[in-house]
Amino acid sequence: MKKIKLLILTALLPVLLFSQGVEIAPFAGYMFGGSINYYEGEVKIENGTNYGASLIVPVQTIMDIEINYTRMESKASFSPYMGYPGLEYKETQLTTNYIQVGAMKKLLPPGSKAQPFTSVSLGASWAGSSDFSDVWRFAISLGLGVKVMVSERIGIIARGRLLMPMTFGSAGFYFGTGGSGLSVNSWVAPFQGDFNGGLVFKLGN
Repeated sequence: MKKIKLLILTALLPVLLFSQGVEIAPFAGYMFGGSINYYEGEVKIENGTNYGASLIVPVQTIMDIEINYTRMESKASFSPYMGYPGLEYKETQLTTNYIQVGAMKKLLPPGSKAQPFTSVSLGASWAGSSDFSDVWRFAISLGLGVKVMVSERIGIIARGRLLMPMTFGSAGFYFGTGGSGLSVNSWVAPFQGDFNGGLVFKLGN
């Protein structure tokens, strides 16, 4: 995790130093954990509060580039289906993380104090727990929100997002200290979403 944070900081430093009008937006909100149906049972991720930050870089009058990190700390539980006597109910602490790069398209002319926007981004999601190794997935997010600048340098932002970790073809997953293997044929696992809000701090000119 420390290596990932250092890599992200190294990648963002040139943007912070040389871009004009860059915005930093720390936020907090509520995430819906979702569930995953395996052949052997269901893994359910509890809903919970999430937090993170976005780096917003203007590239056109109606378009911004966004680099976003989101994290939720909650629990996951596995409930086996009938017919799998070797498996049992299990709970574990779980962290859900997203690192995404994408675009934010403004829906009103530039200069509007309240600016609604849509967003789309690509990147990675990963889940971590002390009971199993980190599980990495390619992920897509779609969002709709509004940004309101209350002064030249400070504003507020609110957004709702659909978060979609992708699984291509069959995928395995190990849940629990016993190393019980679970398998799934799916391409989205699981659907997640969040509502969040925060502050916007504009840097540069």
